[in-house]
Amino acid sequence: MSDSNQPKEAQYLFDKRVTCAICDKEFKNKVVKTGKARFLGTDEDLRPKYSNLDTIKYDVYMCPYCGYASVSREFDNVTPKQRLLLKTEVCNQQFGINNPTEDIGYYDYDMAIARYKRALLIAIKKPSKISECSYLRLKIAWLNRSMYEEIIQDKEVEDLTEEEKVKYDKYKSEEESYLKEAYEGFVEALLKEYPPICGMDECTFNYLMSVLSYKNEEYDNALRFGYDVIQSINASSKLKDKQRDLLDKLKDIKKTEN
Repeated sequence: MSDSNQPKEAQYLFDKRVTCAICDKEFKNKVVKTGKARFLGTDEDLRPKYSNLDTIKYDVYMCPYCGYASVSREFDNVTPKQRLLLKTEVCNQQFGINNPTEDIGYYDYDMAIARYKRALLIAIKKPSKISECSYLRLKIAWLNRSMYEEIIQDKEVEDLTEEEKVKYDKYKSEEESYLKEAYEGFVEALLKEYPPICGMDECTFNYLMSVLSYKNEEYDNALRFGYDVIQSINASSKLKDKQRDLLDKLKDIKKTEN
């Protein structure tokens, strides 16, 4: 979504009062109004797209007082032992994210990425499930993708200015790095966790793993997860169609390799 759309983005948001699960102070967090954003579809790796705003930016709650941050559905999920650990070792310290003194009505991408990275640090320290940490990494990858999509828009990469090219390469590199970390974490999670994983049923998760394997050039794993989706009686026809499209790409790659 381009900068010109960002003032419009604020119309889809409201300030929700949240009580911090660590320091008990109340703060406001920007939240997407239910049913206001029009769903446009998803990327191949399930990144959701909506008209006029990027909903991904608003899934992390972050306390401006102590620095505790987490995705909304896990924000209050803290045991007394975890609360003490986070309060002593992570929160209530300078956490390096500047909160703007002026409320511009929305979170820009730099702020959103910083909030997610803070949530990832908290999740690792907590510790949260491996899958939850991996899902945060996946969402950071998506936000970086949005950043370089803003830069390139209708241009070709070779038409970017030198400054734009530096930024484009930075966000592209970060996307690839976080996609790799997300993939590796999900592979590990499969050994220790059972569906639903991060709210995804087995078929959806296997499809996502097929896509992430493909993006990380783990083509045998991509095929294995893909065939699990195709053969499942529980997978929707829409999901199977998306999987078949990916399998066609994978078969072409395997032919070239052979």
